[in-house]
Amino acid sequence: YPTALIPALRSLSRSVTSAASSERSRLSASATEFIATLASGLGGDFEPLIPGYIPTLLSICARPNKVFVARGKAAIRTIIEQTQLPSILPHLVECVRDKSATMRLIAIEGVLACLNSLNPPDLERESRAREVESAIKFTATDASGDVRKISRQVFEAYTVLMPDRVQRCVAD
Repeated sequence: YPTALIPALRSLSRSVTSAASSERSRLSASATEFIATLASGLGGDFEPLIPGYIPTLLSICARPNKVFVARGKAAIRTIIEQTQLPSILPHLVECVRDKSATMRLIAIEGVLACLNSLNPPDLERESRAREVESAIKFTATDASGDVRKISRQVFEAYTVLMPDRVQRCVAD
């Protein structure tokens, strides 16, 4: 029943994101799991909810508490794999520029998960290809070795998926 469920979930998004952002571990865990379960159940119908929930999950990943970070990362990965929506990419690419190394790592891992999970024709669109290219450019020379390592994996996946764009990407 996505047509009835989506408007209801939009109206609840403030409460759910507030609970997910809570410092209380159990409350945050329940809300984060709720978002991941929604994405699994709705699949592609989750798209109108992405702007309401993904930024909150990404902000959870910027926390210093590893438990919160692991939950947020798992929820983002579930959303990427279960929904297979390319509209997640702009949110991830925006976080690639974050000052937190953990956030940059999670964002570039999300981009890699998108390249591995999403439908290649969706990624080959000009706007999506540019987003992937900008993520590669921002992370290729990152201060963190882990971020650079994942960035290389993103570039390798990019060369397989879009070989005709590689020359243009490298030249820029």
